[in-house]
Amino acid sequence: MIVREMTYNDIASVADVDKKAFPDAWKTESFVDEFNKDYSHYFVAETDGEILGYAGIWCIYETAELIRIATTPEFRKKGVAKELMQAILDCAKTCECERMMLEVRRSNTPAQELYKKFGFGEISVRKGYYSGEDAVIMEAKFTG
Repeated sequence: MIVREMTYNDIASVADVDKKAFPDAWKTESFVDEFNKDYSHYFVAETDGEILGYAGIWCIYETAELIRIATTPEFRKKGVAKELMQAILDCAKTCECERMMLEVRRSNTPAQELYKKFGFGEISVRKGYYSGEDAVIMEAKFTG
């Protein structure tokens, strides 16, 4: 498996991964929009040309925000998300961000455990954020 920056040619495959991973999947056009933002950085994990997962962040001033991370169901718990997390954290540090923030469903404990392994801690809750389900706001600081 390799992790690399997403290219325009990856967008259709990334949108397909998104459809498999989320009930509220993004349209392909949303990924095109993300690809064209200067502050947006997306990475894909692939094996033999097959996209297994992707992750995207926004780097705006001192803060990076995890926008989306997903793996295909058959590649969950196989280290794909871990490799993608490392890539986006490295990118955020390269962009000179001091911290990264993210939102995760309260019920998504596997994702929360992954984030904790990378130094994220809960800082807040957004009540009812995901169609009635709470979002846990997590943050990791890179400096100080």
